[in-house]
Amino acid sequence: MDIREATIEDLDFLDDLENRSFALSRRSSRRAIRNSLLSSHQIVLIACLNGARCGSMTLMLHQKHVRIYSLSVLSSYQGQGVGGALLRAAIEFSKQHNLVRITLEADINDERLVRWYESFGFEADRVIVNYYGLQEDGLKMVLKMDQDHQNRNIVVTDFDTDFFDGIENVTLIRANRYIEDDTYKTMKNARVFNLCSSLNYQTVGYYVSLLALARNHCVYPNIISLRDIKNSLVLKSIGDEMYDQIQRELANEPNRTLVVDSVWGFCEKPAYQNLVKILNSLYEAPLIRYQLKKDNGWSLQRVSILKLSDFKHREQVRASARRYFSRMQFVSSALNRYDYDMAILVDHEEAFPPSCRIALDKFKQAAKAQGFYVEFITRQDYRRIPEFDALFIRATTNVSNYTYDFSRYAYAEGLVVMDDPWSILRCSNKLYLFEAMRASGIPTPRTWTINKKSDYMAAVDALEYPIVLKQPDSAFSLGVYKVDNREACLERLNELLKISEIIIAQEFMPTDYDWRIGILDRKPIYACKYYMAKNHWQIYNWRDADQDNQEGDAETLPIENVPRKVLVAAVKSANIIGDGIYGIDIKEIAGRAVVIEVNDNPSIDFGVEDAYLGDQLYATVMKSFYTRLENDRRTIRKISY
Repeated sequence: MDIREATIEDLDFLDDLENRSFALSRRSSRRAIRNSLLSSHQIVLIACLNGARCGSMTLMLHQKHVRIYSLSVLSSYQGQGVGGALLRAAIEFSKQHNLVRITLEADINDERLVRWYESFGFEADRVIVNYYGLQEDGLKMVLKMDQDHQNRNIVVTDFDTDFFDGIENVTLIRANRYIEDDTYKTMKNARVFNLCSSLNYQTVGYYVSLLALARNHCVYPNIISLRDIKNSLVLKSIGDEMYDQIQRELANEPNRTLVVDSVWGFCEKPAYQNLVKILNSLYEAPLIRYQLKKDNGWSLQRVSILKLSDFKHREQVRASARRYFSRMQFVSSALNRYDYDMAILVDHEEAFPPSCRIALDKFKQAAKAQGFYVEFITRQDYRRIPEFDALFIRATTNVSNYTYDFSRYAYAEGLVVMDDPWSILRCSNKLYLFEAMRASGIPTPRTWTINKKSDYMAAVDALEYPIVLKQPDSAFSLGVYKVDNREACLERLNELLKISEIIIAQEFMPTDYDWRIGILDRKPIYACKYYMAKNHWQIYNWRDADQDNQEGDAETLPIENVPRKVLVAAVKSANIIGDGIYGIDIKEIAGRAVVIEVNDNPSIDFGVEDAYLGDQLYATVMKSFYTRLENDRRTIRKISY
């Protein structure tokens, strides 16, 4: 048996195999097969027996796992080990690339197929209702790879506890150590369980989950979950995804209100264990409370993250933790994609929006030319999100304001979104950006973290002045300060540490201009030089009374005129965040391209960023939306990243 990677010359065979193997409603189109062959995120394998092509398998590559999207064998070759050879090739590929698991979906009614997958070690994970069509459920199956270095379960607290004494497979550390210790900055394949006393925005507990995301650690709860549980409309949208299953589980419940706790994945009342399992596929946290109410039907009303101190029966919680870590089962939750109008979110009152009115009109015209109906919406239109198929955010984004809520709600409802919630979350915080750049070996200014809950005076004394202090979620040069000496540094820190428990300090790197490289779909689409404001060290100088001097000049150039090292740094930086639209700020200094910042929702203004490409720039963005809608219609997307 020979297994090789498919090429474009195999397209006719693959198309014919698809048509022979699957019902019409389950077939991939010839175009989709071709996209798989050309995609950098998929691998198509061909099985050959005695030189004849007889089967194929398509693998979708993710950061820590691989998904078997399709596996088929010609009927005349079935029973000759072709399918098994393809599966073993997937397993070997996963081992070579240190992947955590292999996933696939199977027809739940095809018991013979399910048993065949089980013979290779796959286990049933969950039922996906209506996966193949109405009343055609799928079964998600998982094969977990056995690798010692994957069993890195780190519990992080900001208090002393002996709760985990005697529980195997767990390392207990304090939050400061997780944030500051190089061991955890470079650790691979870690699972982080964040039990800090506060997970509120900009607390040390919040930064534990944020940095875990930057370090590619699986973290429970993650930043997305922390935001989602506070958003009633996202809560409703997510709850609706499991509506029918919730009704079935509570069909005989006599009460009209119900509170159930998930303690390390288990419920103390066995009657509600299946309900907890369903809800835990939507939210991932060690200790979590669900509140439900029955009106016309049962609905999820509230979700709360619990603390160890919330439980009176300590030994029962310990028993659940011991059972949880011995089983080592971790679930990634999923939402179905839906399907085409576009909403462009704007803020007409914003003083410095990412796109001026002329640019907004050009986006609208480009979208119409591509085939979209376009409507501008504002923050008052939150409840209208489900009316659209795509959301383009052209108001200044931040994880702590309404733009994130729009993005998250839109994504939960199945829209194609730019900026997606993960891009907003990652780009909104400079601590995340620095940590992620460092982990990927991308040059950045020398950076230090000043932690309110640590003895930071030694760090202040060691700084080389002048230095730049940054509030982690600062934007447009606001919350960014240059200090020239220790005294000025301490004075400014006294102000900033009242806002955030962690402050960023970076070396001062003066230049005449910063590069801004626009990236979309992992490719450069425009390049600008942003010059510093008059008599100032930043691009913006909001303190200047003369508005003409508040912003420096800009120069737009062809991509081919940009130094290669700048383009390489820009693309590599954007790839850390995602595949959306980003503006990468880079300084060229001492022969290096040093990344200062990655901006989601970058400025695209008439006469500036479009000065070279003109209307083609707007068309490029809208074509990306259209392509995503076309390509992703059947994709199952993760609710937690």
